[in-house]
Amino acid sequence: MSPATVLVIGATGAIGSALVDTLLPDHQEGRLRLAATTRRPDAAARMRDHGVEVRHLDLDEAETAGLQAVRPAFAGVDRVFLLTGYDVRMLAQAKAAVDAAKAEGVGHVVHVGVSAAEDTTIVHFAWHQLVEAYIERSGLGHTHLRPASFMQNLRLSVGTPGVLTHFVGEARPNWVDVADIAGVAATVLRDPGPHDGRAYDLAAEAASLSEIAELLGDVLRRPWRYESAEPQVFYDAMVRAGADPVYMACVRNVFERTRNGSLIEPDGVFGTIEAVTGRPATSLREFLERNRELFSGHPGRTATRESPSERRS
Repeated sequence: MSPATVLVIGATGAIGSALVDTLLPDHQEGRLRLAATTRRPDAAARMRDHGVEVRHLDLDEAETAGLQAVRPAFAGVDRVFLLTGYDVRMLAQAKAAVDAAKAEGVGHVVHVGVSAAEDTTIVHFAWHQLVEAYIERSGLGHTHLRPASFMQNLRLSVGTPGVLTHFVGEARPNWVDVADIAGVAATVLRDPGPHDGRAYDLAAEAASLSEIAELLGDVLRRPWRYESAEPQVFYDAMVRAGADPVYMACVRNVFERTRNGSLIEPDGVFGTIEAVTGRPATSLREFLERNRELFSGHPGRTATRESPSERRS
């Protein structure tokens, strides 16, 4: 029997690139066949150098040219890893991906959403939940990954050396290392059966920015401190930089409600990564120790809850 083909959509984003790296030994040793989508020629060249098939996929083409325009990317694929972008188009993009996957006989979809209460009223959290509902309605095998705030975003909170600037006051959000998200995704994509129909909230621990600044001081052996900023400052900066105002208003609302205590993190999520992968989740201290160079004094950028880059796909 030939190995299953896994298509990674969003292969050059933070999670997607970590997933490709994690699955590359499986690909090279013939346990699965790895394909990926990217619009970046440099990234495509690097993946081809490792023997990874690179496929063209622009999910926006489905609106202008019909589903047939995106179906070829899913041809011969058994399992799909799905990431979408940072505006309301994620709804149509995800629908097109699911419809194309179903039309081409894909067996399982692993979708990355967000860790949130089932009855959340945060708009872009609800978008992720609507995508999950559509995947479930499709009849495809599926696993939902719901990560908390990315540890990688902490680097973007460094504008001045020795200072973390963030927008959640003294609240204690849940945190997760992107590499652990990729590890869970890889585990599911290697053998979807035990994870079919499951939803996994992914977080390692909760911590305030003050606590993280103290950890940074211990790890780097120099003083660090936390400065709280107003969520509106985040919104204004991101919109000036060209981000979608509707999406960024949602993120601003997350910061505002996290700091005033009206947005509660899901309970009972800290053991999931180890339960799925068999390895303990990366702690904040471990993350900071492994990534000292990220906090070595070069200015960062304003962070969002969900992504350490402008886009995940």
